[in-house]
Amino acid sequence: MPAALRRLLQAVPLLLLISVLVFALVHAAPGGPLAIYLENPNVRPADIERLRRSLGLDQPLPVQYLKWLGGFVTGDWGFSFTDGRPVTARLLERLPATLELVGASLVLALVAAVPAGVLAAVRRGRATDRIVSAVTIAAISLPAFWFGLLLQLVFAVWLGWLPSSGRSSLFGSGIGDRLAHLALPATVLAILHAAAWTRYLRSAMGNVIAQRFILAARGRGLHERTVRYRHALRNALLPFLTVVLLDAAIMISGAVVTESVFAWPGLGGLFTEALARRDYTVLMAFLMISSVGVIVLNLVADLSYRWLDPRVRA
Repeated sequence: MPAALRRLLQAVPLLLLISVLVFALVHAAPGGPLAIYLENPNVRPADIERLRRSLGLDQPLPVQYLKWLGGFVTGDWGFSFTDGRPVTARLLERLPATLELVGASLVLALVAAVPAGVLAAVRRGRATDRIVSAVTIAAISLPAFWFGLLLQLVFAVWLGWLPSSGRSSLFGSGIGDRLAHLALPATVLAILHAAAWTRYLRSAMGNVIAQRFILAARGRGLHERTVRYRHALRNALLPFLTVVLLDAAIMISGAVVTESVFAWPGLGGLFTEALARRDYTVLMAFLMISSVGVIVLNLVADLSYRWLDPRVRA
């Protein structure tokens, strides 16, 4: 059986387990799906009961779960409890903003992590390595919300160079305006991930440099630049690719804090709104999409590793 098909079949039970956990956790939250209506004194008990029946909440939980799962598999994700719109429509209108933020963050993180990781690896134990290590440890330790607020305070409030929030200005729609709004949130996500990637690439490349085939390449008289970048870096990038692909999915689901701090109109902001308003259908759809994204990119990372490294295929 092909490796891709085998991994897909293995992912099905995992997704079913995740769906059960998501459904159980969301429905175990205090108040239930109708909590937003129960807190409204203008809504009569008869109206609450009618809503309960129309949404199928009067049925046993196993029946509700099977109906929800069947709808999710067929693309019918229900309607938002907040505004009555289809959940798919609410997610699709927020998806481009999140993809824009995550894509820019990935590019910035890679541009920073690869040179820094290589530099720290080839100068291991020297002052450059110690400086890179200190900076990455400090960046990893930064809370995302605190770092975002700090950048807003410095670059938006004190210096006035960049806007503090949103995706575009009220009367601005040019590329420059969009990039200015994207700069701060993308920088927050990029630095937090670039720090971890730098340390991982430093470790991976350091391990490769210590291998015997690197010593053999030097023994054959190859130039040190060729040994480092053609042999050591090329082999170190294989596990590094796996980490990047996995973090790409985590970026989408983990951008909740960053999007909230910068009022970025993406999926993270939608999740925060749905959580505050107890919009259960939106919450379950978001959590399931995030889980599917992590599993799919995990599969892509595994297959890419097999394709790039003949030793794994063997």
